[in-house]
Amino acid sequence: MIAHKKWALHARALVGSLLASLALIGMNATAYAAPTTGLVPFRMDGSNQAGWWKPLEEFNGSIYMAYNAWGGPGATNGGSTDTHTIYVAKRAPDGTWTRGCLKDGNGICAVYPDDVGHRQPTIAIDGDGFIHVFASMHDNDWRYWRSGSAEDVTSMNWKGNTMPDQNGDYTYPSATRSANGDVYMIIRAYPDGRLYRWNNAANTWSRVATFASTASYTVYPDDISSDDAGNLHIGWEWAYNGHHGIRHLGSYLRYSPTSAQFYNAAGTQMTLPVSILSPVVYQPLEGTESSQGNNDAVDPGVQSAKVTINPTTGRPMIGYRYRSVASGPFRVRMAEWDGSAWQRQVVYAGTYNTYPAVDISTNGATGVRVYYAKTQTFTGSQAFAATRQANGTWLETELLPTAPIERLSVIKRGTTDHLYLASPTTQDLYYGTFPW
Repeated sequence: MIAHKKWALHARALVGSLLASLALIGMNATAYAAPTTGLVPFRMDGSNQAGWWKPLEEFNGSIYMAYNAWGGPGATNGGSTDTHTIYVAKRAPDGTWTRGCLKDGNGICAVYPDDVGHRQPTIAIDGDGFIHVFASMHDNDWRYWRSGSAEDVTSMNWKGNTMPDQNGDYTYPSATRSANGDVYMIIRAYPDGRLYRWNNAANTWSRVATFASTASYTVYPDDISSDDAGNLHIGWEWAYNGHHGIRHLGSYLRYSPTSAQFYNAAGTQMTLPVSILSPVVYQPLEGTESSQGNNDAVDPGVQSAKVTINPTTGRPMIGYRYRSVASGPFRVRMAEWDGSAWQRQVVYAGTYNTYPAVDISTNGATGVRVYYAKTQTFTGSQAFAATRQANGTWLETELLPTAPIERLSVIKRGTTDHLYLASPTTQDLYYGTFPW
């Protein structure tokens, strides 16, 4: 392992989080244990930043973090404009870290050109413990790796030629393990959205469906999550007339493997592929927003949504960024299905703009958290979690004081949120926990 710096930030994070927890108690808010964070002992590349990715996974008590690392020969400074390799780091329950790179067809670490916001990794682990990683695709054919043995990050072998639908233009893979051990993945097969399945019993991938398509619009997959009943919950957005950073009409579908059908939040079966006119939208157009707006710097629209399911009600909850006025900042919102309609709330609309980095977690009846990163804050603390209080207000907790976190990912296991916090400017990657 490579020795690294800044473990002192761990202590500062603890102090800041404890103060935040004391503030919660003083305000008669629900008190949770403070988040803890620590530096991952491997340097990441400056290109390790995305809003749609799923770079964090857990299996048998171990944490797995996929990330872009410095490139091979010719890499200059580990920044965001040269090359990168891709690694999976594993943190065992005793805190020991190991890592392994994704190997090319010749058995050496694969090297790819940087492409911020596109060529980042997504990871999922199937029910037998085999690690699946999709990475470094921006309108490319499959770039897919699978471990040679269960839970082994040092045996990540090239398996791109085992995927269906070869010679496609693929971007934005997002994957999850289902209740029966299968892995499901959504991805953009330009310009449409598709769902694929790893059959864990047969050890094969197949296409389930093209779930979204509209002429002149491009699908931007955001997230896929599984629930305890084995259903898959899919979130995505639409961009008009090609590739654009600003998107519209945040949309949601539920897929039931049991019935092999797709449903909207109301439980109505949908005919595929759904379109921009289908009743699947959780964030409709507001004010002057147009579904054809494609000026990334100016137009209102949606970005970076993540989906979770309330285990008490089985209903979806979605955290996302939304720019409601032309040239305005991106605020953080949450949309929640109440049984008959989507209810939208503003989570953060403070002084600072936000990065395309949002995630969401819920502990059912006891609460919901939305995670986000603010831009260029005065104190340097940029990663936050807002927890909804009993009166409906949102209360912030700092996750990592003084660290310039710009990207993040969160998974919940049991009663703990596991945190992936990335700082591209300092090329530091952090792991943390935030108990419920």
